[in-house]
Amino acid sequence: MSKCEKTLKVWFIPGWLRTAEPHEGILECVSNVFPEANAAFKRWDGDNVVWPLAVDSADKEAWRFAFEIAVMPPEDRARLTLVGHSLGGRITAHVLARLAEHGLKIRQAILIGAAIPSDDPDLAKMGLATELPIIAVCNPNDYVLRYVYATLGGEGAVAFGANGTPTPSTNVVEWVTPANITRETNIDGIWGKSQALKDIANHHEKFYLDYVRRILAGEEPSGDVMVPQDFPSVEGHVMDSMVWWDVLDSAGGWKLERNKAIGHCRIVDPNRLRKAWGGESEMRAAFEKVKNQLR
Repeated sequence: MSKCEKTLKVWFIPGWLRTAEPHEGILECVSNVFPEANAAFKRWDGDNVVWPLAVDSADKEAWRFAFEIAVMPPEDRARLTLVGHSLGGRITAHVLARLAEHGLKIRQAILIGAAIPSDDPDLAKMGLATELPIIAVCNPNDYVLRYVYATLGGEGAVAFGANGTPTPSTNVVEWVTPANITRETNIDGIWGKSQALKDIANHHEKFYLDYVRRILAGEEPSGDVMVPQDFPSVEGHVMDSMVWWDVLDSAGGWKLERNKAIGHCRIVDPNRLRKAWGGESEMRAAFEKVKNQLR
């Protein structure tokens, strides 16, 4: 291992209500993902139980982290990787966008279950701020992001960490977690006492970190198909006989359909489960991403 590799640095930026001190074993998990790096827990003021205040704090803290990185010597930036979970992923995306605006780059970034709207313009900028491709780990079955965030967020778009972006972003690779992500990792406390509780707690950072470890180790565990959402959607069986729907595109049993009466579109899987719905242009872009995942 070279001297440069031994001096790599990783900042772990935690999510909501976990920002003062790391959960037990979290830094060990980060070190397992990056055994060649020095891992640091980056505290921020995000333990406010009022969600909008925590979000506002996250957006302000992003400026502080961006400034801290911007004044680093260039050789230190070149050794730095950011790993952001949940609201920490939101912070990471904003930090990278600010660096990109000033032509600065770090080594890499990894966003895990990021609680940021999937249409946030900073997601399109962030890839310009890293030498290596950004890894965005998205979990379509993350209950916290799909339902709690959708209820509390009030931001008009589905969370990036459960949705990805409608169209590809420069220098960003989206990885979709397998449906059984919780079965591969042990967690402590009440949420680890049964598989049912683990499935409910599938937003936990340990699940995501273990999945990242497997990706970087070259295991390339297969994930589910991720269908970008235009609006928050609860999947359900489609029961109609296609009288009111035109098929615009299809692939591998998946279909993009448009309602003949009102014009909105939906994406249904081979089991006739509606996975997403919205405007035609948005759903066409989402279906292109579905087809790319099926290839």
